[in-house]
Amino acid sequence: MKLVTDSVIPEAYKAEFLAAKPDLEIVTQSPREREAFLEALGDAEVVMGSFGGGSGDLFRQVVLAARQARWIHTSSAGVDEILCPEFYERDVMLTCAKGESVATLLAEHAMALLLSLTRCIVEAARKDRWERGGFRGSPTEVRYMTLGIVGFGAVGRALAERAAAFGMRILGVRSRPAEAPPGVEAVWGPEGLPELLSRSDVVALILPNTPRTVGSFGADELRQMKRTALLINVGRGQVVDGQALEQALVEGWIAGAGLDVMPEEPWPAESPLWRMDNVIITSHIAGNSPHRAKRNLRAFVDNFIRYVRGEPLASLVDRQERY
Repeated sequence: MKLVTDSVIPEAYKAEFLAAKPDLEIVTQSPREREAFLEALGDAEVVMGSFGGGSGDLFRQVVLAARQARWIHTSSAGVDEILCPEFYERDVMLTCAKGESVATLLAEHAMALLLSLTRCIVEAARKDRWERGGFRGSPTEVRYMTLGIVGFGAVGRALAERAAAFGMRILGVRSRPAEAPPGVEAVWGPEGLPELLSRSDVVALILPNTPRTVGSFGADELRQMKRTALLINVGRGQVVDGQALEQALVEGWIAGAGLDVMPEEPWPAESPLWRMDNVIITSHIAGNSPHRAKRNLRAFVDNFIRYVRGEPLASLVDRQERY
């Protein structure tokens, strides 16, 4: 068996690979040397690399070059930017870094955005002098607020744990209803979205960008939220209708928003959202951490052991759902 990766594998992890598959050949090759990288893929059974957003046509070239590959892993959490027709023509498994690999990062960032708004940190940071008063609103606490999580997967569970520690009430919605974990009142299917929106003081979007979700959060959903509610988005920006979002914030349909992802990236500099004290935009950095690469590699090693044993892989991309 041959594994081709664009990452240098530490010796400790190599030992785990070889313990699981003693005859494994591990080839490390940088995609910057594109011709050599693609040539190395010709007889690879497993491929691991950074094929996410910003990598252009690389994933398509990998699919075409890795003719014997049975499994490809990308270190990106989302795959909406790389899926191509050539992938659907192949019987090859694709895994990504969704789920636990990014759950802590996105959950912490969602809480940071929320607290930046409730504690008036956004407005205070923009002042150029000491002022104890003069805020548009008053700093408040999130205790007893209701948090509605739209997209209650691994990241949603991680966010719920943190929100519960702050004393928040928690509701969830996902593609299929599920048993609510400790500290969560309910996890409904899509039919529960209207109730979640009407009851929540904070709505957190943690949705992937798929044909089913793109543009799914628009004017109707924003108007179902309380006028005093905050919107947090650390999933994918394309799920929100950009025009409706801007209108909702400018006209006061909702009280504010913390946005790490936007319907269009980069978000236009002339947009009034950049200058509003009840809005914070963090330019798609929620997934950033010096610990992420190591966590992703650990998850891949665990998945490799499953692969060798013939067990189902974790974080497998659903071809129909495109996530």
